[in-house]
Amino acid sequence: MIDVKMDAERILLTPQFEIYNSLSAQVLSDESLTRSSRGINATGSGCRFRVWAPACQTLALEIKTTAAIEQWPMLRDEKGFFECRVATAGAGTLYRFAFADGARRPDPLSRFQPMGVHGWSEVIDPHAYTWQDADWRGIEKRDLIIYELHLGAFTSEGTYDAAIERLDELTELGVTAIELMPLAESAGRWNWGYDGVDFFSPRHTFGRPDDFRRFVDSAHQRDLAVILDVVYNHFGPEGNYLGQFGPYVSQKHKTAWGDAPNFDGLDAQHVRDFFTSNVAYWIDEFHLDGLRVDAIHCMADQSPTHIAGELADAVDALRPHSGRTLHMIAESNVYDRQMLAARNSAGMGYDAQWCDDFLHSVFAILRPSERMSQRTYDRDDLGTTLERGYVFEGSLTTVRQRIPLESQPHRTELESLVFSIQNHDFIGNHPLGQRLHQLTSHDAHRAAAALLLLYPAIPMIFMGEEFASENPFFFFVDYSDADMRRATEIGRRAEYPQHDWSEGASPLSDAAFSSSNIGPTPSGNGDTLDWYKSLIRLRKQWKAQGRLLVDRLHTQWVADLNLAVLRYEGVGLDQACFVVVRLNPAAGSSVPVRLSFSGELALSQNCQPTDLPSQYLLGANAVAVGTGPIQLH
Repeated sequence: MIDVKMDAERILLTPQFEIYNSLSAQVLSDESLTRSSRGINATGSGCRFRVWAPACQTLALEIKTTAAIEQWPMLRDEKGFFECRVATAGAGTLYRFAFADGARRPDPLSRFQPMGVHGWSEVIDPHAYTWQDADWRGIEKRDLIIYELHLGAFTSEGTYDAAIERLDELTELGVTAIELMPLAESAGRWNWGYDGVDFFSPRHTFGRPDDFRRFVDSAHQRDLAVILDVVYNHFGPEGNYLGQFGPYVSQKHKTAWGDAPNFDGLDAQHVRDFFTSNVAYWIDEFHLDGLRVDAIHCMADQSPTHIAGELADAVDALRPHSGRTLHMIAESNVYDRQMLAARNSAGMGYDAQWCDDFLHSVFAILRPSERMSQRTYDRDDLGTTLERGYVFEGSLTTVRQRIPLESQPHRTELESLVFSIQNHDFIGNHPLGQRLHQLTSHDAHRAAAALLLLYPAIPMIFMGEEFASENPFFFFVDYSDADMRRATEIGRRAEYPQHDWSEGASPLSDAAFSSSNIGPTPSGNGDTLDWYKSLIRLRKQWKAQGRLLVDRLHTQWVADLNLAVLRYEGVGLDQACFVVVRLNPAAGSSVPVRLSFSGELALSQNCQPTDLPSQYLLGANAVAVGTGPIQLH
């Protein structure tokens, strides 16, 4: 963790931390403003309230007490910062800002919105929680096995505390990191999280900020890293009051989901600092192990230095002092070599990136008549992905396009790509919210999982996938504005016109949220759970033995047999291992394939022994995993 006494001054001198270290409501210590890299010291000497509002000439602070609402005048400086100090305020104080036109708005840098996006802000003391993770050092990238979850749907209670009760299940499963869907406060009773408007406020429906700290602390005590999904490409469409304070909203860029941030217009530096400070805030105050930056290719910025790079710089500034391994992951959908390139090589300096080509290539084989992407995939794309790591390539400035394997045959940094066979988008963008095993079969699901978990890329599992939860995962939001509700219904169908939406649940319905709960593990498929545990255990074993290495990987894709082969060849035959997987659509026929090998079979599915020793017939969605050389007939 950051040593505040030793490192606070160095951090305070870094421009991107200016906003973070002047969060609007700060509890004052007896020594007046004793700043730290975590913001506030609470010893009972009142609060300083400070907010950047250059769009205003006057602004007042309102404090809610048990007897009345008190109003305090604020002084404006030449940069548009308003400030006042209130000796009677402290942690737990509810406050908001009063505009000259009568509007009342929450704090743009609120640490907590206990009544939601339209309500009062609450002063939070980030030092009140006593951390127990001083010995935590994090998880190295090579050891990441990610489990993506939505806190509201992970348990029946939908709280941080309830989620703690399921952490032991994840430890037993064998994953090493949790990736949380976004937590920034968003409108309504429930939300996927991608409509955040209070970027420094963890969502109140899950619990209080210290409850979130306890969740992270509990994960660390179980050797689980915690990564948070953050959304910086747009502001949510309801409850976004930032534009009333200053030029937070871009005047030249638009998005389909909400206002675009002003990264490259007038007074953009303060807005850029706002977001880089948010990066530091989550990692520092909540001890997170990294961030996944949503739809980074949709962050419109024509500045000489793209904001994506500055976000990575903010994490780099924390690395030497955090005491743990930190991860910065970009969601770029398709491969973007610039994301992984170092900053001093004109890159963005990210540690890893989501790449959906694997997921959609697998799906193109298992459900060839159904598209879950705006891009088109065919049955040969899996071979390209296994060999090179991607099918489509693009960047922040270039058009995304299919790249033939023969034109760029060189394998990319597979260990820096996050692959999955399901994620929140894949399931939630289906009209019925169906999971892979429901769209295909349990055998097909388990075959795809074997290919995912025994490939060198970083594997990611979506909650409930490991036990084949029968519950759907719908897209769900809860807007109060009638126009926004209507636009959501229309836009959902327009974005994915290839689907039949006639029987899908409305994302605005109570059922869309309540039915998306993954349910208890025993309600799923026990064989699938055992399969996942075995695959993860084998992945870790092969990693420890030096087998699951990119430079030892040889791939083969036989399209007419729907057969994928991974060979990890070592110095001697005793080090060689293999993964043979067949992926078959439900309606297709499967010609048996003979597999001969001279080693040991570690895991298998739909493999029928023959009269010959160490020879098997591979049926539909067969899996054969083992050691030694192999032959296919």
